[in-house]
Parts: sequence; C-alpha cells; structure tokens
Amino acid sequence: MHYRRRPKWKTVLVASFVLLFVAEVGLVIQQESAQIFAAKAQETGSALVDFAETRAQLLGRKTDESFAQYAQRISTENADTQSLYLKLYAVKVARLRDGFARRGINSSQLDEFYKTPVSTIAIREIGGTLFDMGSELRTAGIPGTVKKCWRAIHRKQVSPA
Repeated sequence: MHYRRRPKWKTVLVASFVLLFVAEVGLVIQQESAQIFAAKAQETGSALVDFAETRAQLLGRKTDESFAQYAQRISTENADTQSLYLKLYAVKVARLRDGFARRGINSSQLDEFYKTPVSTIAIREIGGTLFDMGSELRTAGIPGTVKKCWRAIHRKQVSPA
C-alpha cells in the first residue's frame, strides 16, 4: 500500500491555522465572559445607587421632630440601611470586587466601603464605582474612537434632564 506524504510545510500551515482558530475562539469566549460580568456589575451598581437614594429620602428631618428625635431616627435608619445592604447586596458586591481583582481591576473607593458601608453616601459610592468599573470593562477591547463615542452616548443617557 502506497500513500502520498503531505509536504511538511502544508502540515505546519494547517496546524498554524488550527491553532489560530482555537486561540481566536478562546479570545471571543473570554471577551463575552467579560461583557456578561461587566453587565452584572453595572446592573448591581445601578440597583445600589437606587437603593441608596431611596434610603436617603428617609433621612429628611420632619417639621414636628426635635433634634434628639431626629438624631435617634437617623441612627436607626442608618443601622437599618446597613442591615439591608448586608442582606441584599454584600455578597454580590464582594463577588464582583473579587471578579474585578482577578481581571487586574481595582478601586480604592470600592475597597474602602464594600464590607461595611456606614451611610447611604458610601452605598451610593459603591454603586457608582461598580457601574463605572463595569463600563470600563465593557469598553476595554474596543478601539479608542469607539470608546469616546460610547462615553458620549452614556453621558447623555445618565445625565439628568
């Protein structure tokens, strides 16, 4: 039985194309995974900002309230807010923070507040930071001109009318 041997250069060429294809598929999967992670970060960040703003509305002083009553109520509301944060968001935020760290993305604002935010301002800061980090991750693989356009569109959507 006689068979023709394929020239060595053809074998190398085919192997190179296969390796490039596998590498490209891996890159696409990695980018898609990053996009999904970034979307989760933005979703959680947005929810935290809404949560903080809703809780902050409870802190307004009532007209018939003495300063001592007001101080006591603020203390109680802040404790309730922190308890709700821990129950509803702390695990998600910790996972997102760790996910960003694995990708080499860190934030001192997030590191400072995420475990025990003591106020609605800190929770809002956590939410805003997560949203911004998600936005940065989403646009990380896109050329600079497209990034600028994305940011301009995003500013128009987020800015108050």
